[in-house]
Amino acid sequence: MSDAIVEEKLARARHAVRTRLNHIVGYGDLFRQDAEEAGLERLAELFGRIREAALSLRAPLDRRFSPREIPAADISESLDREIYDVLFALIGLIQETKRRAEPYDDTGLARDADKILEAANDLLELVEIERSGLVEPDSARPLPTSPAAEASKLETESLEPAPRTGRILVVDDNLVNREILARHLERQGHRVRAAADGASALELLDAEPFDIMILDVMMPGMSGYQILERIRADERLGDLYIIVISSLADTQSIARCIQLGAEDYLPREFEPVILKARIESCLEKKSLMEEQALYVSALVEAQERLRAELRGGAAYVRSLLPPRLSAPGLRTDWMFIPSASLGGDVFGYHRIRGQECEDAPPEEGAAEADEPGPLALYLIDVSGHGIESALFSVTLMNLLKSQVLPGADFGDPASVLARLSASFRMEEQNYLYFTAWYGIWDPESRELTFASAGSPPAVLVLPGGGTIELQTGGVIVGLDSKADYRTDSMIIPRGSRLYLFSDGIYEFRDRADRIFGLESFVALLSNRVAACAQGVSGLDGVLHDVQARSATTRFQDDVSLVEFDFG
Repeated sequence: MSDAIVEEKLARARHAVRTRLNHIVGYGDLFRQDAEEAGLERLAELFGRIREAALSLRAPLDRRFSPREIPAADISESLDREIYDVLFALIGLIQETKRRAEPYDDTGLARDADKILEAANDLLELVEIERSGLVEPDSARPLPTSPAAEASKLETESLEPAPRTGRILVVDDNLVNREILARHLERQGHRVRAAADGASALELLDAEPFDIMILDVMMPGMSGYQILERIRADERLGDLYIIVISSLADTQSIARCIQLGAEDYLPREFEPVILKARIESCLEKKSLMEEQALYVSALVEAQERLRAELRGGAAYVRSLLPPRLSAPGLRTDWMFIPSASLGGDVFGYHRIRGQECEDAPPEEGAAEADEPGPLALYLIDVSGHGIESALFSVTLMNLLKSQVLPGADFGDPASVLARLSASFRMEEQNYLYFTAWYGIWDPESRELTFASAGSPPAVLVLPGGGTIELQTGGVIVGLDSKADYRTDSMIIPRGSRLYLFSDGIYEFRDRADRIFGLESFVALLSNRVAACAQGVSGLDGVLHDVQARSATTRFQDDVSLVEFDFG
């Protein structure tokens, strides 16, 4: 008989011996705990001695069934004698335990002792067969193909209740393996179901929810690989963690299991505490994933509510913007493109009241922008974006519309900016500041008075061509509460168009990856307005020309653009 065949037979015998010994160790530990819980201290001690005796057999049995690199002559009779002495003593101890357990039929401990005695007799038979030189692949009882029985090595301290319990499915074709592992897991507080084959496992998975499956690879019928493939093809089982346990320890088998979706792979000779740790790790991951899913769901719901509120807020801000005018001598148009749902830009125009009532709120039905009288026109750009900036800009708009700003002369642009600067210091507004352009248009004299505070200039496009930039160079509002502002004025020729805008309309990167800039925008504006027919707004054309030059389709900053046509 070739050495390879001998080694194969010896390996199968060694596998069988270790499995039966592990059954004795596992049962001894389980039944010891059962006896302790029943208050039978003497029986608990005997089951504990059974376990210890079985453990003492591991080293000599490993030497006795070691690979034949050790010459047969070196396997001494003293080793055989040591094994037989302990094994016969173990069987006697089991029989004594059974006799002492028989009066306690209600506990079932006598039947449990029978299970240990059966495993011990199997072990004795295997030793006898090998010693007589009759090692054959089929000489022992059917061998388990899964190391689930290795769970029998669990130490007492490892059986303490797990910090997190779960629903576990044990899939193994060996009954003893399933029973030992299931009972150990149940003692830790887990809810355990067992299946003897792949078909039964899939039926249980279809009927009940599980957190973890402990899966043997080599089983008759449907193999562990096939079960993995079926599970990973089912979206309903996407959150099932699978721990594979197998006597196959080659890297290809390990890689295949991991590729098929196994969370972990434990070889036959695993440490039980490692399995316990893997289970706890899987349950913790699953708990974290469930918490994350709840968090994401709540976050999505909150974001949707926020988006709905922002849409409502944006609609409210737009409702505050002035209506477009079309009256003799004045026509207006505007566009407002916030970079977010809510922006910090705001603009408006309205008739101003006489100085005698400057501190009184407007009466119901007060003069609108299309009625006779001086017209205030302004554009404000608050720093930042979003809700905070939008709320601040709305506050400023309401102050200007209601003309309620103590000490301000609303007919004097410089006075308005000075009072805003004194009233809204940035350190008192969560460090928000704003730029502003404010002007007064007198339709009778055609005079426009204006003042600016860090804003882009207003651009006047003359009817015969050419542009004039209108600004007075004041500092940004909020930086200096004692800042002075200057008012300037000019007579507006008929047919001119005045444009107010925020810096978002020109501070963008063009297709050459350069900042487009104010100068380029003013030239673009002049050319576009020159091509407009009389009485037709130029804003759509301006926006089209700007977007044609932009490297992106979306503005990075809020964009406001207001047109006053003095035709």
